[in-house]
Amino acid sequence: MIGKVTVWYMTEEERLAYIAKHPIVPTEQPSGPIFLKNDEKRKKASENGAKSTKEMWKKRKSE
Repeated sequence: MIGKVTVWYMTEEERLAYIAKHPIVPTEQPSGPIFLKNDEKRKKASENGAKSTKEMWKKRKSE
């Protein structure tokens, strides 16, 4: 349900059992060049999207 909050209460033993069953596995972030390449793609796509949106607005205003 939207807006409904469910609060779960666990004992310390239940919490430790849950953590043992679902361990937190650390992950490494991608190295610099790959990460920057994806960031550049995202920025370029964002700019292109903004341009096309502005063009659509101009067309709608002119109609």
